[in-house]
Amino acid sequence: MKSKFIFNLLLFFISLQLSAQEFTLALSQHPNKQALLVAVHGVRKDTLGAILLDQNGKGSFAFKNKQAQAGLVNLTIKDKAYLSYDFVLSPKESPTLICDMEYVYAQNTKILNSPENDGLNRWFDNVVQYKKRLGLNQELSKLYKPEDLFLEKLVTEKQTVEKKLQNIMDSINQSTLFAGKYMQFKLAQEEKLAKVWESDEQRTIAKNYFKQIDFDALYGSSMWFAIINASIEAYVKESPYHQTFGADVVENLKRIKNQQVYENFIDAAISVTEKFSWTKDQDAIVAFIIKDNRVKNPTGKLEKIIQSYQLAIGKKSPDLTLTGNITTTTVLKTDALNSKYTLLLFYQSDCGHCETAIATLKTNYKDLVARGIKIISIAGDLEPATFTKTVASFPWAAKYLDVGGMNGVNFKNYAVIGTPTMYVLDSKGFILSKMATITEVLDFVKKQ
Repeated sequence: MKSKFIFNLLLFFISLQLSAQEFTLALSQHPNKQALLVAVHGVRKDTLGAILLDQNGKGSFAFKNKQAQAGLVNLTIKDKAYLSYDFVLSPKESPTLICDMEYVYAQNTKILNSPENDGLNRWFDNVVQYKKRLGLNQELSKLYKPEDLFLEKLVTEKQTVEKKLQNIMDSINQSTLFAGKYMQFKLAQEEKLAKVWESDEQRTIAKNYFKQIDFDALYGSSMWFAIINASIEAYVKESPYHQTFGADVVENLKRIKNQQVYENFIDAAISVTEKFSWTKDQDAIVAFIIKDNRVKNPTGKLEKIIQSYQLAIGKKSPDLTLTGNITTTTVLKTDALNSKYTLLLFYQSDCGHCETAIATLKTNYKDLVARGIKIISIAGDLEPATFTKTVASFPWAAKYLDVGGMNGVNFKNYAVIGTPTMYVLDSKGFILSKMATITEVLDFVKKQ
């Protein structure tokens, strides 16, 4: 009985060794050097491990835990800044990378035991080859008249090459390998996103593509930023799809399985809405995040955004704890501001957009007062002298400094992430609107 137990235990450890993920290097021109493996995750680079090569340039790295998923990995050699090689590393593979030259690149490198890299290299080379042939065919066709016999041969060749290229595309699309996903991203960049700014038709293509991206796979592709950034053009103000970005982000969030990818996509999407002041899109995203409840302990920017969302239209605004003459602290009760409307302006003196907003408020100040709007400005300046210099030209009386800057109590209570941020309150201190641009403020005023 005891021997049977020992035998089973031995089998168990053998099975663990067989299933363990390992990466082996054979770089004969880099003896006694340290190799680093760095994975690309979204916009972040994570070091997977370091391999100390022996006198023959050989070494291996055994992963304590398998990768969560396949992705692009970068190989570098310490003290060799010129050496940088990208390849696919999958948790299902334990490959060996071999190169007998000083410079490591695709043409002189072999990666054994890796269907991922075999597939990637084969697909990439074939696609490049066939696209070059189609390009050459197109240029040659311009040199011949319709009645020339050679043109007929060119047409036949074009059809043959297009069929071969389509077969490659079918193979890529049907593959379960990460390499297939990677090729899809590369081709989408070239064919679906490269001209997104040209027309509404191209924007439609980009929008439809954005709605079906596999973000779990994109996360490890090194194209995270490039794909997302290019897709944004489909939602600009001139596009028929303006203000649908938030809804499309929500649909993508529903499909993302990996929690880290989920949270990083939220961060990327929120950054987009902040950059372009897409308030409605941000509201749609945040409302879903709160309802979905996958982010249990939000921190940093996301924590502030969720808090900001809870300062929704119709909610009572927090009271203000402010410093006017640097030595005196004032608590303003927002339900006792004695005005029909109050515009709260959160700004910083060194903010370009803030300068524009303040200049426009100055120009329109008399009209704002005539319409019953009181302005209260709260600076996030860290230097009292800067604050004093800036507010000297403000025509309104209620100008204050939050001594904690962007981390001050008021900026936190009002979840101010970027400046300028503006709130319009009614006579009882309830929030009527939150705004990021002075244009929105003026539009609000015109309706009163």
